Amino acid sequence: MRRCGVVAWAVAAAISILFVDAADAQQPTLPAEVSEWLERDQARRWATMIAEGDSIFNSGSCARCHGEAGSGGRNGPDLTDTTWVQSDGSLEEIRRTVFWGVRRELLSDPALRFEMNPGGGLDLEWNQYASLAAYVWSLSNETGLPGR
Repeated sequence: MRRCGVVAWAVAAAISILFVDAADAQQPTLPAEVSEWLERDQARRWATMIAEGDSIFNSGSCARCHGEAGSGGRNGPDLTDTTWVQSDGSLEEIRRTVFWGVRRELLSDPALRFEMNPGGGLDLEWNQYASLAAYVWSLSNETGLPGR
C-alpha cells in the first residue's frame, strides 16, 4: 500500500514537471529593443526611488540619528559601510527595519540610547517606505547609477 502511494506521487511529480516545462517553452522571447527599454525604464524608476529616499532621509528624522547621508551619528550607526547591526543589509531587511523600527531592547549596540520609531517617526506613504529603503541600501551598495 505504501509503495503504491510513492509510485503515485512520483507519477504526479513527473507530470507536473512536464507541464511546467511546456509552459516555460510557450513564454515568448522579447525583442532586444523591448528588453533594452525595460532595463532603462527599471534604472530610471530605481533612480527616482533613490532620489526620493535621499530627500526623505536627509530632510527627515533619519539624518538626525544616522548623520548626513547616513555616515553615522551619535544615535544611529553608519549606513555607508558594509557592517549592518540590525539586519543582514539586504534590501528586504532594510525595508523591514524602516517599516517596523527597532525597539530599544532589540538594539544591537548598547551605546545607542534611543530606539528607532517605525518609519523613523515620519508619516510615510507606502511607496515612500520602499524609496527610503532603496536609498539606505544604495549607501553601501553599488547601484550603477550616476553619482553612486
